[in-house]
Amino acid sequence: MGRRRENRWQPPEHPEVERPRAYSLSEDARGPDACHAVTPVPVWAWVQFPTFHVRVKAFAKSWTRDAVLVEWAQFGQQANAWVWRSAVKHRTLRADATRRSPQNAPPH
Repeated sequence: MGRRRENRWQPPEHPEVERPRAYSLSEDARGPDACHAVTPVPVWAWVQFPTFHVRVKAFAKSWTRDAVLVEWAQFGQQANAWVWRSAVKHRTLRADATRRSPQNAPPH
């Protein structure tokens, strides 16, 4: 009979793949006089990458007349980009279901 090899399975080794970075508007495109949020505003934002674009749940951190600086989680890390103002829509945060009391629950 053959002997069982120890540590037979090992995860494959892959080189670290560089993640795509979102395009961000230049300073000339976004315009002067940025306003900075004291508390970030929850938004939906269309973000463009080199080969695709995606709508992300983000937070607006700063804005100008033409553009918004949005921040979101990408591949488990923080990412941000300046996008056109028309690519951003307000969103509301859902109340935590465990915090809701039966008195505040909507009627059936």
